[in-house]
Amino acid sequence: MLDACLVITFGGAGRLDLIAGGERRVVIAARAGEEVVRPPARPRLEEALDAGAIEVESIDLDVADEQDALARYDADPAFRDRGDAEVLALAATRGYTVGSDDRAIGRRVRTDLGPDRIAGTLDVIVWAVRDERISLSDAHAFLENCDVGPALLRRLTVAGVDLEDLI
Repeated sequence: MLDACLVITFGGAGRLDLIAGGERRVVIAARAGEEVVRPPARPRLEEALDAGAIEVESIDLDVADEQDALARYDADPAFRDRGDAEVLALAATRGYTVGSDDRAIGRRVRTDLGPDRIAGTLDVIVWAVRDERISLSDAHAFLENCDVGPALLRRLTVAGVDLEDLI
């Protein structure tokens, strides 16, 4: 279950295929998809949607648990009226792993759903290298040039870990 920030990161770098090109089923919450408005991410998202590589889902108004979950996350000022609330509600009720680099989302997912239900840019890159959809050197280049990549690489360095160690 993607939120807008991961789509913007990968779509902005022209590599949305790294999220949507593997074996995993990839979905985006309708409200989160509406938050991806600027090129180059928006046209890349449209292409992935048209190709069926990413599917759109929204809260089912006939399912009380989904409505309750959306109301609960919408009540949190950090997520109110944002795609994040729908992402969290769908993940909570349908069992999805959340794809996001947003810290508030990460904290909430870890608290509400568990630490194994959140995946960020680094996780996507590791999966793509393992699936041989990107080489290790291209993965390094991607991280050096995408919006969140330099900070992720610094955190790895501080932890004494290299991207190769994660593969």
